[in-house]
Formats: sequence, C-alpha cells, structure tokens
Amino acid sequence: MRSRCSWPWLALLVTSGGLGCVEKKGPVLSASPTPPLPDAVLPVASSAQLAWQKQEMAAFVHFGMDTFTNTEEGSGTDSPTLFNPTSLDAGQWITSFQSAGFREAILTAKHIDGFCLWPTKCTDYSVAASPFRGGQGDVVREFVNAAREGNLRVGLALYPLDNHDPTYGTSAYAGVFDCELTELLTSYGSLDEIYLWLAPSAPDLDWNAIHDLVRQLQPQALLELQVGNPTTANDVRTIAWWGGYVPTDQSSVQTPSPSSGTSMWIPAEAIYTIRPGSFWHAAEDSKVKTLDQILGLYFDSVGRNSLLRLDVPPNTEGLLADPDVAILGQLGPAITNLYRINVAAGQSATADSVFQGLAAYDSASAFDGNADTFWAAADGMTTGRLQIDLGGPRSFNLISIQEPIALGERATGYHIEVRMNGAWTTLVSGTSIGERKLFSVSPVTADSAALVITAARGAPAISEFGLYDTGTADAGATGAAPAP
Repeated sequence: MRSRCSWPWLALLVTSGGLGCVEKKGPVLSASPTPPLPDAVLPVASSAQLAWQKQEMAAFVHFGMDTFTNTEEGSGTDSPTLFNPTSLDAGQWITSFQSAGFREAILTAKHIDGFCLWPTKCTDYSVAASPFRGGQGDVVREFVNAAREGNLRVGLALYPLDNHDPTYGTSAYAGVFDCELTELLTSYGSLDEIYLWLAPSAPDLDWNAIHDLVRQLQPQALLELQVGNPTTANDVRTIAWWGGYVPTDQSSVQTPSPSSGTSMWIPAEAIYTIRPGSFWHAAEDSKVKTLDQILGLYFDSVGRNSLLRLDVPPNTEGLLADPDVAILGQLGPAITNLYRINVAAGQSATADSVFQGLAAYDSASAFDGNADTFWAAADGMTTGRLQIDLGGPRSFNLISIQEPIALGERATGYHIEVRMNGAWTTLVSGTSIGERKLFSVSPVTADSAALVITAARGAPAISEFGLYDTGTADAGATGAAPAP
C-alpha cells in the first residue's frame, strides 16, 4: 500500500486549495505549526504529476505477438495460436525493475498488430484465442497484480493503430477502440497512467471524447497522447523516444496553445530501449545496452528534468532475458553510487537572503540531504546566491540541483561558480532546473562553490545542491563540462 502524504508543507497546500499529496520516502519537516510557505509560482503540478515526476525512472514493457513473430510492427494477420509464453512470470519483471530503481511500469496491452493481451470481448484477436494458460490467460491481470504486489505504479499503453481489425480506418473503428479502452479502464482497478501511443495517427477517433472517458473512469490516472508536442489533453508528454534527444534545459512549464498564452504543467519523459528494438529478439541478446550507455541515458533524461522510461521486453518464455536482468541489477546500485559521496554535505552554507528569516528555509536546508526541505530567498527576490564552504580543497565531478517543484519551477537563469586558489570561476550555467539538473564535469578541486540564480519567475528556492565525487574521471557519458 502507498503511504499517505508525508510532507507537512504539501498538506498545507491541500488545505488551502492548492496541491495534493504525493508519496515521499525519508525525513520530513517537523516544525509545528508548519511555517508559512513561499508563494507558489504558477502553473504547478497536480499531486499525480508530482508523484510521477519524482520517481525519475520507470519501465516500459513491449510484449505480444511481435515477440513470437520476431517483428517490431506486426501485420495483424498472424495466428493467435503463436502466442504461448510457457513460463510467464510478471513477478520476475517487477523484481528486476525494482532492482534498477524503477517505481512505475507500463505494459503495452495492445500493439499496432491489434493483438490484445487480455481476454477482450471487443475483438477475436486476443489471448483468449491463444494456447496461453489454456485460453484462460490474462497478461494484463498478471502484470497489474505483480506491479501492485511490488508497490510499483501501474500504467497501461494502448495503441490506437490496429493492423488486424477490419473496421480500422473507418468511423466504425471508434466503437472498437472505445470498447477496448473501457475494458482496460474498468477491469483492473486504479491505474496511474494511460498511454495512447501515436494517438493522432489513428483516423476517425474523437480525442476529446476519449480524454473525457479516461477522466470519467480513471480520474486519478495521468493521460498521455504521444503527439510530439504538448496538447491541453496531455498530463505528461514524451519528448524523446528510441534514441531521441532531450533538450539540455527542459522545463515542465509548457504553452500548448500559443494563441491563448496559457501555460500548463506538463512534465516530460524520454523513452529509450535497453535493446535495439522495442520487442525481444534472440539475435539481440548480445546487443543489450551496457551499464555506461544506460547511465548516459540517465544523465540525458533525469539529469535534464525528464523522466527516464526504459523499455525492457520479455522473451518468448514470458521472462526478461538474462542479459537484461543482469544490467538492471547493476543499474540501481550504480545510480545510488553516483550520490554516495557528497562533499557539500554538512558543510557551512550561506545565502544572500532567506524567506521571512525563517530557519526552516535557511541555506543549510539545501545541503541537508533531505529533498523535503529547501532554501528559499526572501519575498520579492528574483535572484539569489547560495554558497557552500567545503572546509578546504575538495574534489568532485558531479553537480546535482533540485527545486521544490511542488511550488512550481522558479529559476530561469543561473550559473555555478567555484573558488580555486582564491579565485572564483564560473563552471557551468543553465536556465531551467526543475526536479533535477545534473552536470557531469571533469574533476574539480575547490574550497567553495556557489549557485548563482540570475533570473527567476519568483523568489528562488532550492531543495538540494549537491557536489559529488563519483570516484571516476567522468560521472556520465554526456553533458560533461571542461575543467576550468
């Protein structure tokens, strides 16, 4: 079971008509009564968006007829009798996802070939017509149950494109798709995310009606229509997939309708695959991405204020293949190790202003290793300097900055300075920060560092400013800054 909201300052926003609650592990603010909060900078995340964004990494599962026909986009003409994973174990998937540090998984319930992984009444092309579990199988059910047992958030992806259904491409297909979506939304309990991949490519579908149906049947679920650009229907959005590029300075504040000028909170995710393709192919067992490659994806997504969603496809047995499991088992510890040595932790910090002079928001809150606390500048400020004395020369090669995004994204311009041999030097710079901004740098030895916010949409606030020694020459595969 998921915990109730544990952030007193978020609870205050709830009672004041602001944000909702989100699961969060670790220590929380203990001041009683709760101190006044800095004003939120609109737009802000919903509680569901906040929970989604803070998990930072999630899994994608492509599994279906294409797994057995050794294709990526099936024609929809293959016999359902081919689908027969004799050792399917969704619990094995979830255990591997947990070891990697994933906190959500999405299963593709129907891919482009039209084959449904649940015993649907909407088409004859499903697991019900296969030998799997003697024709009584339900992959969606097994996945959802395993994910809940493992305390992972649950998502389902449904492709509107359908190469099997004879009505596809006509107005009659709307009834088929509505039937399939309704079954998924009503048969598997509460869902956290609904992903309608390549939605606008499907003709003759009323996306406003589909949006309303999801809101009616699963009001808490986040909806994503993979469209390339944000729309007002999107709660989250894909900005890179299958090797695409995430902009260096990625913001969750988007303006879907430029003519209206209205901004919305629509956080981003980048979708990559652990293999060359979306589905498992035996010939690709030797082509699974290396740990360094996946860490590079982590820096290029999570490190750029975007969620990393990694596709990990099961094989024809219904299991994640050994090479994939091995890499996932290395990934979680490797990411934990990135943040193991924070040379700024527990050191003396200063700031040029503090919100209402309150101790809860002083500079030390950005260096206490607790993302639930934060430094906030004084009311009316749109600049700020947050400085840490490292107590002597210390070396680091990774910088992590986080904002308390429940109060909105704030910084729009900043740079990081370091003091070496008595002289201050600018090391890196950027615009948006958001949930997390990472800079992998060549090893730096300095006795002080400062985050200098030069422009912001409201009083600057920082939940964490970390300087890490990862024990390597370069913490990540990309985003490295030259040594000063």
